[in-house]
Amino acid sequence: MDELKIVIGAGPYNNNPGWLHTQEEDLNLLDSGTWKRQFEKESVSAILAEHVWEHLTFAEGVEAAKLCRAYLKQGGYIRCAVPDGYFPDEGY
Repeated sequence: MDELKIVIGAGPYNNNPGWLHTQEEDLNLLDSGTWKRQFEKESVSAILAEHVWEHLTFAEGVEAAKLCRAYLKQGGYIRCAVPDGYFPDEGY
């Protein structure tokens, strides 16, 4: 695989062809061991995390970002999307 692209917390969806879809039990944002077992540092081209970071405390979010960064290649990126505070969802 030339480019390793990971979806964090993909849920039941697989709507990103060519991306590795993960769940928390597969790849935990706060557990370096789950990353180390699957990937080499600086080997990931892209990370997609939608509706994931809002479940972390501020400190956990910082630690998760540091862990993701350690596995991103130079020039790699993370796309992190969280619910929009201007359009609150009563379900949250």
